[in-house]
Amino acid sequence: MALRTMLNLRLAFLTAWAIAIVAVILYVGPENILREYGHVTPSGIRDVVLSYGPLSAIAYIALHAMRPFTFLPVTPFTIAGGFIFGHAYGLLLAMLGTTSAAVITFAMSRYLFRDYVKKRLAGKYAGLDDRLNGQGILIVAAMRMVPVIPYDAVGYLAGVSSIGFVEYLLGTLLGELPGAFVLTMLGSSLDNIRSPLFMVSLILAALLILLPEIYRRVSGKPQQ
Repeated sequence: MALRTMLNLRLAFLTAWAIAIVAVILYVGPENILREYGHVTPSGIRDVVLSYGPLSAIAYIALHAMRPFTFLPVTPFTIAGGFIFGHAYGLLLAMLGTTSAAVITFAMSRYLFRDYVKKRLAGKYAGLDDRLNGQGILIVAAMRMVPVIPYDAVGYLAGVSSIGFVEYLLGTLLGELPGAFVLTMLGSSLDNIRSPLFMVSLILAALLILLPEIYRRVSGKPQQ
């Protein structure tokens, strides 16, 4: 009886989620959604966020948190945090947004799409569950810090693994902080691209981009 109730709840959540997505698409209009994808830049995100006035910080966190549903990359949103709110405040808000998105992907994978995710991803990253079970915080932090696996895929993989939520959350916070620090620094200096701060942050951001390739060459692993 308990199993049937759980399955019914899961089906209800999935149905509600699907209906909500379809309703949003129909309300906004598919052509408008496609057009807006072209504005996913720090400047475009700033225009959308600032249109909410006093609620701009909340709007930014919400957009960041809901980003996985749109299949958009995380980097422009993190840079936009510094571009809109400055380095320190932007870093705080970006961390809140990315962490919220990470929690959502983890929860979706563990409680809604577990069987599907396991079938699609677990085979591709065989052995990851054993490593997460032994030293989950460090493994998650490493995957966030050196993104050889796409950001959202880490949450989905962790969701179908045996790692506990607290371990996953701590690993996420630890691993995403360096990248968020650099990208919000870059965003905060976009208004003055001749400044030393911009040059330093640009070099650091380039190193972040190169880290996965450096890791693959050093470890001898093929690109995922």
